[in-house]
Amino acid sequence: MRRESELRERIRDFFRFERQELNFLIPAILIVAFSFSYNDWGEAELDLAEGLKNFLLLIIIAALSFFARISCQKIYALKEGYKAEFKGWWLGIIIAFLITILSNGSIPLILIGGITASLMVRQRLGEFRYGFSYLDNAKISLSGIVANILLSLFFGLGLYFFPDNYFFLNGMFLNLMMAACSSFPLPQLEGLNIYFGSRTLYLATIIGVVLFGILLWTQIQIGLILAIVVMAIITIIQLLMGTGINR
Repeated sequence: MRRESELRERIRDFFRFERQELNFLIPAILIVAFSFSYNDWGEAELDLAEGLKNFLLLIIIAALSFFARISCQKIYALKEGYKAEFKGWWLGIIIAFLITILSNGSIPLILIGGITASLMVRQRLGEFRYGFSYLDNAKISLSGIVANILLSLFFGLGLYFFPDNYFFLNGMFLNLMMAACSSFPLPQLEGLNIYFGSRTLYLATIIGVVLFGILLWTQIQIGLILAIVVMAIITIIQLLMGTGINR
């Protein structure tokens, strides 16, 4: 109870999106939304009304996914006594956009950057291994990927009950793609944080993203049930035992 109260106070005092984060995220959301709606501006010829409707839906999906993901990382970081800040990667955005155009919209990647964590000295007092922990940093990064998988699961359930629904289909696909791209072990992405924090955790991340991608993309009932069960088991284990995974 004391830790929950302390976390609420930390969120009240420290949780926010800085101006430099918003200055990157707003144009990034627009670019990602356009990339994912690239082929949805009409079939035989340009349909401006249809294209704008799809573009606006993807703006909503991208904004929800980005802010939910980064919010989870910021809150988890505060819980562990760190301040998390999102660092955008303009070159990654440009590369992903060019790949989208060159592939005629077939490969809409999401290379937007990642989270960086800094030690909050007063908030870490009394913690085990008081200094900066690469494993904690890996878990902060992983919390964003877990958020994307959870969102993809919710969108996947919506797609199961409303087949071929544009909003649910693209919501599931965008979040799965964001989770997969974030797992790349590149310096600007969070996969490298997880890799250096724990090789075991990184391997589990890759397996988890692939597994959930297969279970959700097949859109068969047993796949969705297994995805829900697996996520529930992971959540229960984390709540009861923590995520004490060593290198």
